[in-house]
Amino acid sequence: MKKNLTTGLLVLSLCISLVHGTDSKAAALRLNHKKLTLTKGSTYSLKVKGRKKKQTIHWKSGNKKVASVNKKGVITAKRKGTATITAIIKKKKLRCKITVISKKAAAANTKKQTAGSSSTKKPAVHQTATQTPTVPSCTKTPAPAKTPFFMKTPAPTKAPSSTKTPAPTKAPSSTKTPAPTKAPSSSKTPAPTKAPSSSSVTEEEAYQILISLRSTYPEGMTLTNSYYYYSPCFGNGYGCYGFAAKLSDTVFGTGTPCSTHTSFDQIKIGDVIRIGNTHSVVVLTKSSSAITVVEGNYNSSVHWGRTITKSALSKDGFKVTTRYNS
Repeated sequence: MKKNLTTGLLVLSLCISLVHGTDSKAAALRLNHKKLTLTKGSTYSLKVKGRKKKQTIHWKSGNKKVASVNKKGVITAKRKGTATITAIIKKKKLRCKITVISKKAAAANTKKQTAGSSSTKKPAVHQTATQTPTVPSCTKTPAPAKTPFFMKTPAPTKAPSSTKTPAPTKAPSSTKTPAPTKAPSSSKTPAPTKAPSSSSVTEEEAYQILISLRSTYPEGMTLTNSYYYYSPCFGNGYGCYGFAAKLSDTVFGTGTPCSTHTSFDQIKIGDVIRIGNTHSVVVLTKSSSAITVVEGNYNSSVHWGRTITKSALSKDGFKVTTRYNS
């Protein structure tokens, strides 16, 4: 009996050791990425898996000029190059290699991937029939997206009301055409004003840049009203509004001016649309009767490819902020 009891205790001790070893392995600390490629000007939040809530993480960057990281693990890509982001928990160091590329390089990579796979020619429309959307128009299941707008010959753009020449006694606003400048005393005609930098971004390029950001802001990534971003064009923005402003600045640059209108026919890829003054989206593709969009704070997360019809926009009311020249 003593021998049997001793043998039983040894077997039980071995089982406990095996279970404990399995639990320790399952709880091993690790980053959600060991390597990342980010576009210049974009951000990404690294996560530590297997961490206990009370364990403090200290973040640092091996090359702050290329990529910096804050105390919450949010990386900001600053310029082309590589940097190693390190998360330190007690004495354990977890590392992620960051490669920062330019917007043009990101667009070129996406274009190559698009040519190699027909599934990436236009963004997929993710259905969310089981969830209750946060905006009125989200409750309807949209029709599949049609051919991207930039693949078709666009209809002639109507001249907006802002093209009227203001009275000489009033200062022109940023959306109106100023009165012609008088010739100087030398009688020489001044050189024409150069178009702002927004003229260098086409709708196809805007589409490619937006699609390249999908790896930075993946489908389902948590994004609520706690998200904040400031834009010279849009001002202070939270949630969906701040996210739309961030994408617009990434595509066109923070120094590009913006103007507004309410015409569906004038909507272009990359434009920001405010729907019913409750939700903001960025246009991915457009047809004659609908648009597809990318948006933040859609059921508290990032969502790509939702279709919104022209009639739905008209019903809810909308305002378009564009960075293109009128």
